[in-house]
Amino acid sequence: MISISQTGNRVAWYSVTMSATTSAPVNHQRALLLRLLAPTWAERKRMFPAQAWVVVIASYIVILFAYIFPHDFRNASAAYVWTAWTAFMIRTFLFHLGLLLTLIVIVAAVARRRRLLGAGLPLVVFTVGPAMWSYLPQEPPPAAGETLTVMTVNLLQPNMRHDAIIAEIQAADPDIVFLQEYSSHWLHAFTVALGNDFPHRHHADREDCFGLAIYSRQPFVGEVDDELPLGDLGLPQARAVLQIDGRNVAFYNIHLMPPKNRAYTAEQRRAFADLLECLRREELPIILCGDFNFTSASPFADELERLGLIDVHRHSGSDRGTTWPNKTILSVLPGLRLDHIFISRELTSTASRTGVGEGSDHRPVVAEIGYYAIQP
Repeated sequence: MISISQTGNRVAWYSVTMSATTSAPVNHQRALLLRLLAPTWAERKRMFPAQAWVVVIASYIVILFAYIFPHDFRNASAAYVWTAWTAFMIRTFLFHLGLLLTLIVIVAAVARRRRLLGAGLPLVVFTVGPAMWSYLPQEPPPAAGETLTVMTVNLLQPNMRHDAIIAEIQAADPDIVFLQEYSSHWLHAFTVALGNDFPHRHHADREDCFGLAIYSRQPFVGEVDDELPLGDLGLPQARAVLQIDGRNVAFYNIHLMPPKNRAYTAEQRRAFADLLECLRREELPIILCGDFNFTSASPFADELERLGLIDVHRHSGSDRGTTWPNKTILSVLPGLRLDHIFISRELTSTASRTGVGEGSDHRPVVAEIGYYAIQP
């Protein structure tokens, strides 16, 4: 009996000792995690310099990577596409990264941390500077002769707010409208409401998100081609010829895939590579409109600029001109400009603005475009 009791006491003592020993690291880990997730103000101040330096140094690295990465839009290997997607996304959200860096620079200035301030300030200028510059008044070159009001609208295929979109188009009073995500219910609504205003129409309606249409007040020159060979999926992309001031101009209505997974990203890049080939062969002045699913900071926009195309909102807009996301839960964040109008250098834009896009997740873009008035 005594032996059993002593044994029991030893077991009890061993259990208590082991419990105390093992609980100490657990409690320490919990305290450390709590400090990381919810530090006190004093702890937060001590941690800020180290964390800020990590963000600043990492920002230099990722931005350098994003801008020196060589883009081959036809390379569809998985490793390459994912790497290209990473570089693309860094440039897409450059402004958002810049807002974080701006906060770091402000705190560094208040705390008189001059080295951190000096390291972070060039990044802020690079990432946020272009957006701030866009708010300055623009003085675009004047147009010579007649101009056209051009409007591009991503309708959002399931959007049933027909009356609101139609009213916005009527208020903008465009000469030509490019529509994306155009389906049969939009065809019916537009035919009834806008048929008399836009007697010249071409459409390729689909029940997915890749139908499109062109509505024009003036007749097309020749046939509209909505089977441009862009990408591998055969999605409709349209080219039409209309006149500005009596001269022919090639209008393109484009909707590229969103880069939401590897397959979509690869298709977006292939379609864009084919689009570049079409534009290089184009003999007429170009007006390129649509939902491109890339921003003006992307390598895609760089390639269009190398071809001599001008982003009309940079040319004649008065703000960042964000078009997405529109009136969704993500709208609390700074938006992106994914919908564009690009023009060739023979043309000029005297005004550019974004609209409302009621019921759609995109806002439309409206621009006044004419031939460039060459000064003597």
